[in-house]
Amino acid sequence: MIKLLKVLTACTLVFCSCRTGQVEPKASDDYDFSEVDKFIEGHADDYNNQVIVLVSQNGQLIYRKSIGLDEHTAKPIASATKWLSAAVMMSLVGQGKLSLSDTIGKYLPIFTAHRKGSITIRQLFAHTAGFGGDSPQKYEYKRLMTLAQAVDSIAVYTPLIAHPGAEFDYGSAGMQIGGRIAEIVSGKKWQDLFDDRIAGPCGMTADYRSVRNPIIAGGVRTTAADYLRFLEMLVNRGTYNGHRVLSEEAIDAMLTDQTVNAKITGTPYAHNPFSPTPDRPVRYGVGNWLDVFDSDGKVVESSSPGLFGTHPWQDSKHKIAGIIFTQTTPRQSSMASLEIRQMIRKILD
Repeated sequence: MIKLLKVLTACTLVFCSCRTGQVEPKASDDYDFSEVDKFIEGHADDYNNQVIVLVSQNGQLIYRKSIGLDEHTAKPIASATKWLSAAVMMSLVGQGKLSLSDTIGKYLPIFTAHRKGSITIRQLFAHTAGFGGDSPQKYEYKRLMTLAQAVDSIAVYTPLIAHPGAEFDYGSAGMQIGGRIAEIVSGKKWQDLFDDRIAGPCGMTADYRSVRNPIIAGGVRTTAADYLRFLEMLVNRGTYNGHRVLSEEAIDAMLTDQTVNAKITGTPYAHNPFSPTPDRPVRYGVGNWLDVFDSDGKVVESSSPGLFGTHPWQDSKHKIAGIIFTQTTPRQSSMASLEIRQMIRKILD
């Protein structure tokens, strides 16, 4: 019995060390990231001296830099949530449960009754539905409401300020409606649906915190390591560990401009000054910003940074998944993060 207990104790220690220990990148002579190390160290204040940067290529970690934070510490990620929620919707599209061209009135007649039923699911997730970003009453953030109650309230009390499809106005109201439609067509609560469709297949944990009224556009708490797995699935064209999570068509849709030349009236991210085309307006796909293009106008990088500083991105050209994970004050670290991405891009080139 004593021997058995020793074996079990040893196994437990091994498991715990694997779970909480640092993940080190594979040794490689291909890339020299020493300048990136120096830059991050020199800009530690921008991240409140708490940041971890993880970069993988073809599923293999090639870069890791941490200051006061590790990859297994969970923090709220604000709008980095949008990419995760968009993936849920695209999984439903891939299975024919709904279409991006479907109108919301098809699933929620209350919107038709209030002359908002012609909005499409595409417009909800491209921020062109016609709402002013967030609802003025902040229904999408009210924890005492259910998701159904919040969405019904948006239908009744939140006015459209633009014709659907005409203007891009970044916010949460549209995605909240999309989350409710996903519950209706799947018959599952949003967190359960996310776990079944995305988190489970990607081997990640990410919680929307509010169970009754999950904030579809910004409510997730997760870790850098978990989010990186999701990004690796995207870079691998919808598969993770050999299992299909999203169709290739879904990946293409997510990385395609879905704003259809809508006028940009409300955005926190008009331009990427560290892209090869710094004056080019940043457009939006499904749940992510299309912020780096090649000379032919093809999207090569996209991202979904959040208000609290966490900055995930994918690089289709170099097969890169990357995340800068932190907790900062609003917009405190955005320029430093964009410059880190530029430095890594140049090293890979």
